[in-house]
Amino acid sequence: MEHHEQADRLERDADEMEERSDKLDQRIDETRSDWEAKEQDSSVPGAQPEDPEREESLPGVGVDEELVDEEGGP
Repeated sequence: MEHHEQADRLERDADEMEERSDKLDQRIDETRSDWEAKEQDSSVPGAQPEDPEREESLPGVGVDEELVDEEGGP
């Protein structure tokens, strides 16, 4: 009889895990939809992708390493 009880408990656990998984899938879908809507709304700061032409240059980023080795610095 103990095996049946354990099997029942495992089945309940599996059902609970499936329910949690379904809820998580739903939250992921809702979050994705929310983010996609925010990407389209220009009043939401940081939601729009960065324009690669507007990137600011940082010192040392994108520096040719051979040039640095030859000249001793950026």
